[in-house]
Amino acid sequence: MIVKHVRILSVAALLLFTISCDEESTGPVDAEVAAPTNLRAASASEAIILDWTPSVSENQDNFGGYKITVLNKDDNQSFFENAPKGDGHTVTGLQNGTRYECTVHAMTTMDNESPTAAKIEWAPAIRREVDQHGQAIRVYATTSTNFHSAVDLYNASGICEVIPQSGQEFRDRGDLFVYAPTETSNFLVIRTPSAANNKGLETHFSTVSYNADDLDAQFTTTAPATSTYTSFEVTISSAPFDMGKVIYGRLKRGSDYYYFRLLVTRGENGRMVQGSGADRYLELVVSFQHIRNIPFAKQ
Repeated sequence: MIVKHVRILSVAALLLFTISCDEESTGPVDAEVAAPTNLRAASASEAIILDWTPSVSENQDNFGGYKITVLNKDDNQSFFENAPKGDGHTVTGLQNGTRYECTVHAMTTMDNESPTAAKIEWAPAIRREVDQHGQAIRVYATTSTNFHSAVDLYNASGICEVIPQSGQEFRDRGDLFVYAPTETSNFLVIRTPSAANNKGLETHFSTVSYNADDLDAQFTTTAPATSTYTSFEVTISSAPFDMGKVIYGRLKRGSDYYYFRLLVTRGENGRMVQGSGADRYLELVVSFQHIRNIPFAKQ
């Protein structure tokens, strides 16, 4: 009987030892986490603003946030940043006009990446909110005898410059002007300089636009297709609106294009068309790609 008890104890000890070794070899379980979805972006000055639908794993105890890997497509150098739970992150310290590939993984608390990732290619763009005098970018309609004007969105000094809508200066570097058929028309028209009586340069506008009060408020996965840049003008109604309007455009310079976005802001009267009579005007905020043929996102 004593021998049988010894054998039973020996078997029990062996089982405990085996279980113990198995637990030590596998360690604690780190459940997989899912990547975010619907990754979109917007261009800011020296920055890319990312927006996504949060991971469905955010409620897991081992969810550790997000890892954003940023690859410079020009020099193939990369770096990464971490973001907490939530629906987005702004990557700063970038170069305007440079393409970046942003890859977003979800992470566990043990620094294990999600098996898949969300990915987007985008480029920061120069932002201009004031003109050469440090004032709001105000472009008067053609009916104004004292202030009728055009704009050079990005002059030789990198400034958004309001210029006269007349003479050689306009023909050489005007990017757009504001047309009004009469002093009482219920709209103004942003037009390509090539449509002016004094025939300037050519600007194309996309048929894609959206309503917003901020250039950072709209996120997309791609820029408008090149096939949408078919218009030479955009009509702005003088009716009141809940928001301003964002317009996509591109400057044609020889065989190259320079892409931009315009925010037509609302005044205190809730209208994008501001001023009165002959001296009506539009106020603009500009996002400009100063590197040729670089749209806001990969086509």
